[in-house]
Amino acid sequence: MAFGSGVLVASLAYSLIEEAFKMSQSILPVIIGFISGGLAFTIANYYLSRRSPQGNIRHRKKSHGTEAGGGKDVSGTAILVGSVMDNIPENMALGISLAIGGSVDLVLLAAIFISNFPEGLSSSEGMESHGKSKKLILLLWTGAICIGTISSAIGFTVSSYTEPNVLAIALSFAAGAILVMLGESMIPEAYEQGGASIVGLGIMVGFSLAFILGNV
Repeated sequence: MAFGSGVLVASLAYSLIEEAFKMSQSILPVIIGFISGGLAFTIANYYLSRRSPQGNIRHRKKSHGTEAGGGKDVSGTAILVGSVMDNIPENMALGISLAIGGSVDLVLLAAIFISNFPEGLSSSEGMESHGKSKKLILLLWTGAICIGTISSAIGFTVSSYTEPNVLAIALSFAAGAILVMLGESMIPEAYEQGGASIVGLGIMVGFSLAFILGNV
């Protein structure tokens, strides 16, 4: 999870924010989109946290340990909902980058895969421990993938018919949402699971690898 966080930080810094600034040649659209994305994710997170019977949904990945009771007390469904919430800005950014560059941003794609793989395992295990069938679990995750695909399609479609300043706002919006997601969810949870040293090294390695992949 820390490794995935490092990859995402590099991706939003070098693929999203930098590209947004190149398109608009102005700081203002980038800052507007970035702040709006962060605020939007924070508000959505707060709203879902208030409505979730499990409490703060950003701690959805805890399917083991004392707080989670070995995966018995925290529903895997909460993990699924949180994963979908994370994936929307990530996949929209992927669609936008495809429309702008004509090819998939491999660094961003790798970041999305790395960050979502562990929570997929945790969610499936949690739902199975609550008695949900494998067929239902597969159906739920298929729905989550479809939502991510739709988000990418929306990002691609919007990017194909808008002016550079609007695209810059859209890219930086996704970057702001992803950065807040990292601060509220992935990095704190990685710290709880692995401790400060592991998290720091994981973020550094992930960032370094993403930087190398983006410049070779």
